[in-house]
Amino acid sequence: MQTHIPSLDRRRFLAGLGGVTAGLTAAGLLAGCGGNGNASGGSKNSLTFLNWEQVKGNPLEQAIQAFEKQSGTHVTIQPAVTQEYDTKMRTLIAGGSPPDVMRINDDFVRGFSEQGALLDLQPYIDKDKLDTSQFAKETFDFPKQPDGSHTAWVLGYEPRLIFYNVDLFKAAGVPLPPTTWSSEGWTWSDFEAKAKKLTNPAKQQYGALVYLDTGYEQTFTVNHGSQTGIFSKDGTQFTLSDQKESEALQWATDLTCKDKVQPPWSALQQNNVQNQMFAQGKIAMMFATFGTVPYLRQTIKDFTWDVAPPPGDVEQKTESSVIVFCIPKKAKNPDAAWNLLKYLASEDGGKILLQGGAFTPINLKAAAALAPNGKAPAHIGLFAEAAKHLTATNQTKNTIGARELYRPALDTAYNCEKPVADVLQGVKSQVENALKG
Repeated sequence: MQTHIPSLDRRRFLAGLGGVTAGLTAAGLLAGCGGNGNASGGSKNSLTFLNWEQVKGNPLEQAIQAFEKQSGTHVTIQPAVTQEYDTKMRTLIAGGSPPDVMRINDDFVRGFSEQGALLDLQPYIDKDKLDTSQFAKETFDFPKQPDGSHTAWVLGYEPRLIFYNVDLFKAAGVPLPPTTWSSEGWTWSDFEAKAKKLTNPAKQQYGALVYLDTGYEQTFTVNHGSQTGIFSKDGTQFTLSDQKESEALQWATDLTCKDKVQPPWSALQQNNVQNQMFAQGKIAMMFATFGTVPYLRQTIKDFTWDVAPPPGDVEQKTESSVIVFCIPKKAKNPDAAWNLLKYLASEDGGKILLQGGAFTPINLKAAAALAPNGKAPAHIGLFAEAAKHLTATNQTKNTIGARELYRPALDTAYNCEKPVADVLQGVKSQVENALKG
């Protein structure tokens, strides 16, 4: 799972906090309404809430207002922290008066959990006899810790699919991708063959873009037969450097270095460049998150576009970015905070959040309401179906530290200077030292 933070490109944000989602982002949906008070604590019928972006007028405001009306609890939204949010969050958790509910970077969940800073929500789940089958399982299980505690709460997720330009396919006489989760005619070889036919150097038109969205690391390695993806199950080993995993990354890299059907790495270093190139008709197929949908709906006016599942090799799965909140252990009103999170993950709360169109609610019934409603993509329901096909990066004590080492190193492979396997083996020992925390 990987978190999106707006306004900064993920691959160039060294704190490892997440990539940009242009337009209406998941983070943009998940800030607050109510007042801008700084108070922490108060009566049992009030709680404080902190997120990393203001979103007044967006669906979460409506969802929180619905919760307030239903519960009689007042939600005070503390001023959003748009810069250096993680630093602010760490400071608040370490102090004595943190907000009752806080947005948390998914990379920090394991570390804060081991420090005992986050409230275990499992007793609340058990006490309320909450039916957890109503949630997308892989996403719901993400905050579970090795000791059985459930230390954070996922409200929604952004599955990654293949976005494609229908008009370019038709103009080139290339059969369209499948409209269901199927690998029939949609293997890696099929994808590569279509990308070649869709590439037109004279028009600076590329058939595919896979390796820019860092979610491809987990998705494509698992789809190539990896049992773990980037990190081992216990979070201590850098399995991305193993054979199958390196082969998957090399395949994606070779779309540029050998097949010439993917934009060169040097052309992809500007913020939001992939979405802009797709909207300009310069990329025929692009691996990207659900959070891309609002931007493309707003921007594309002159061609038809749609989505398809990732191509299948051994498996056909996809990784999602996740929208995660926590209740600090020192929260003054944990019961009220839990009731808010529970409501936002309910069918009613999820249907309100779904109106933003930037992520899939964790509630399966709410997600089932995904429909094109006359807008592209015609097969938007594939994002809801993704709940049955999710893979998640195994958690570690220091995921950010590991990523700060191996992702910059991969630039030499993406620039066609070294094989992926050589690059990853070269940093393996450093990464595994970082994983020790």
